[in-house]
Amino acid sequence: MKTPLTKKTLRQHLTYSWWKYVLAFVLIIFCVTFYYDISSYRSPENKKVELYIYGVTDDESLRAYMEGVRLSRMSDQEVIEPMVLTTDSAYGPMQLTTYMAAGEGDLYALPKDSFVGLAGDGAFLPLEEDEELMSLLSDAGITLQSGWRRNRNTGETHLYGIPLNKLPGLSRLMYVENGYLSVSAMNKNDENVFRFLRILVGDMLTAPEPDEIPPETDIP
Repeated sequence: MKTPLTKKTLRQHLTYSWWKYVLAFVLIIFCVTFYYDISSYRSPENKKVELYIYGVTDDESLRAYMEGVRLSRMSDQEVIEPMVLTTDSAYGPMQLTTYMAAGEGDLYALPKDSFVGLAGDGAFLPLEEDEELMSLLSDAGITLQSGWRRNRNTGETHLYGIPLNKLPGLSRLMYVENGYLSVSAMNKNDENVFRFLRILVGDMLTAPEPDEIPPETDIP
């Protein structure tokens, strides 16, 4: 015979079984979130270019610039955007290592120590093989000695990074201490990543006019 449902029995039931309802609620939320995560549209790798920055940025201006490039000069791409990594001394290196290991990010703007270590591990693509990029830099009279690094795995030396101080126009968009700009060897969109890199370098070879620099910025 079933126990009649009364206020007393309901109170007793909830006293001992409340956690079941909480668990059920949490599971429902998790399942709904998981469903939307796996079913939501994601741009294919050959339709996006992401710039990961281990430093500080004028995020609004940088996003506006990159989106402007996408709309006006790379309209075949669905996403061209930056991502700023944490520079916290405890979590920053861990986050950077995790992203690199997972093959996240196409371009990286990194401080010298990170760049040197990763370049030595073969984490970046050689830049000197892009003739158009090299001509662009050569015509501007830019020397790149510090960007050449030896790959410890192959023993070969390549140009793995462009010193950010050679691109003064970037001063209004980002700051990475003793930074270098590199292309991840694990990117899945070589053609468009290098196309964006050439555009970025060409645009940033000259310093911004004073009235182009945002009046309020976190960039030192």
